[in-house]
Formats: sequence, structure tokens, C-alpha cells
Amino acid sequence: MKKITHISYTFEKGGAAKAASNIINCLTGKNFKIKKYSIINLWRTDKINFIKFLLANLFFKLIANKEKKHSFNYFSLNHKNDNIFSSDILHLHWIGNEFFSLNDIIKSSNRIIWTVHDDWLRNFTQHIGKQKRQFNFLENFFLKKISILKNKIYNKDITFVAPSNYIKRNLEKVIKKKIILIQHPVDEKIFRFKEKKNNDLTFNFGGSNVFFDKNKGSDLIFNIVKNTKNSTNNKFKFIFFGSNKYKYQYQENENIKLMSYIKPHEIAGIFHKSSFSFVLSEVESFSLVAAESLMCGCPVICFDKNAVSELVTHKKNGYILKDKNLGDYKNFIKWICKNPNHFNRKSIALDAKKKFSFKAISKKYAELYGAK
Repeated sequence: MKKITHISYTFEKGGAAKAASNIINCLTGKNFKIKKYSIINLWRTDKINFIKFLLANLFFKLIANKEKKHSFNYFSLNHKNDNIFSSDILHLHWIGNEFFSLNDIIKSSNRIIWTVHDDWLRNFTQHIGKQKRQFNFLENFFLKKISILKNKIYNKDITFVAPSNYIKRNLEKVIKKKIILIQHPVDEKIFRFKEKKNNDLTFNFGGSNVFFDKNKGSDLIFNIVKNTKNSTNNKFKFIFFGSNKYKYQYQENENIKLMSYIKPHEIAGIFHKSSFSFVLSEVESFSLVAAESLMCGCPVICFDKNAVSELVTHKKNGYILKDKNLGDYKNFIKWICKNPNHFNRKSIALDAKKKFSFKAISKKYAELYGAK
């Protein structure tokens, strides 16, 4: 039985953490001995290195560009107390926040599989979008060293996995080897088809940190609500989820329902009640929210030219907006009001299940683990 250690900064909070947990869960009982290693393990097993981690985090936050999320992962924390390097395979996920250093990866003799969750690997330090080369002196000093380390990573015998063609294309710009495409899994026992019980025009918007991140469309959704109200003579409903109520710019009323951090089965319930899910990320590596919505049969509204639009076929399982111009959204509202029963929700769910279910994705990872 092969021993696999999955390594991620966290398996609890955020989209990448949830995706990593789903990958582990879909492989449970598949004849692999699976272990998880995160910042919690470092805290429990090695307080000295945990303090080093805190100091490294503080140091690099002081020198990095404050507008974007950055990780340097330069200093080694000597992850030795949890026997992670005794595994047959190290499966890396989101390892930012100075958690798992590039040097530790380079020095490892283990077979390594790396599921890439954002743009960090192809950039110097930035996680989302292409990094601009505007650095201060101290930052530039470390970036030169990190550039050397990342080139060693690119040339090391690592199996890189991309959850979308967006990530795959970006990795291929810096890594001259085959990148394997495996989309993130969704639990089909939770996110499954149920008939929508009424014909109300109901939208939802939510997910991990969506109301704290402009990249997720938080600055657009409020204009969309206002536009929907004007275009439908107030005959609509919006469900917001994924944040504390005081963070929203609305009061609950007959049109607006506010929900905070909720459990997966409650999210599935929202998709079953909704006509559409908004996934408005400008840059996205996959979008579990979109995949979960489709698994429930709920069509997705998104923008073109990112990984979300890879999951959506225009007017078949969702609607792709051309850009942030709300004129295109007005066209959508007019169209859906004239064609309220256009989408076959059962067909959407069945198609998504074939692509994203635990059963479908576990086969691909099991094959990958057994490839050597």
C-alpha cells in the first residue's frame, strides 16, 4: 500500500484548502495510506520552527507589495518531526505563507506530485494574476534568489497537475514538460440534483472570502442587484452566503437573504433553490462553487476568459458575460425573462457529475499515483 502525504498550508479555510480536502476524501478507501500535513502539524510537533514560520511571515509581509497576496517560501523550516519524508509520494497543494520552502522541495528525494491551485508557481511571489516587475531593493534581493530556486523546481522530476486549462497554459510558459489536467472533485453525495420547486427568479452569490476580495466580483454584485431590481420590476430574489452579515451592504428583505459561513449541505440547498449562481471572478484557477452549482443542476453566470468559463457552455449550462459592462447583463435579464425554462437542470447535473464527481476524479488520481 503506497503512503501518500498531502501537504497544504491548511485543509480548513479557503477554496484551495477545500479542493485539497476533496482530493483526499475522494481517494479514501482506494488502497492508499493517506496522511495530511499542514501548519497545524508544525504547531503541534515543532514549536521552534513554528516561531521561525511566524517571523518569516512577518518579515516578508513587511517588504512585499501590499496590494496583492505574496509568498516567498525562502527559509526552510526543517519539517522533520512528522516523518513526512518517509512517504512514497509527497502531494503538494497550496503551500504559501512561508509554510513549505522551495529548498525543502528541491532537496526532497521523494516522488512529488504538485496540484497547482493558483499563479504562484509561474510568478516570483504573487498568487493571483501575472506579477509586474516593480520591486523595492530588499524585495528584489530575495526575488533573484527565488528565481534561481523556481528554475530548479521547473527542472526537477515533479509531476505537475493543473485543475484547468488556464493554469495549464500558464505553467507551460515556464515548465517545459507535460502538465497533467485533472479538475477538482466535488462530493456527489452532497451536491446532487434536486428539482427546483418554483419558478421564482432567484440568484446566489457566495463562496470563500468573496466579500473581501475584489477579484471575486464583490465590487460588481451590488450594481448587478440594483440592475436586476430595475429590469424585473422587483420580481427577483438574491441569496448571499459565505460571510458574516455585517459585511454586506444590504438589509434582509423580501428580495435579499443573507447567510454567513454555512455547511456544504446548506450550500447545496441554496443551489437547489436558485435559478442561477453568480461566479464573477476576474482571475480564477477553477471554482469549486461553479462546479458544485452545476452538480446540483443550477446554471452559472460568469465572465469569459478565465477558468470558470471553461466549465460553462453559453446557454447550455450557464451564461457567459462578455465583460464587466452591465449592458451585457441587461441583455441576459431580458433573454431569461422571455425564456424562463430554457435550461434543463437535470441534464446540467448529470453532465457535471460525469466530470467532477469523487468517483470520476478519484480514478484519475489513483492512476497517477500508480503510474510509477
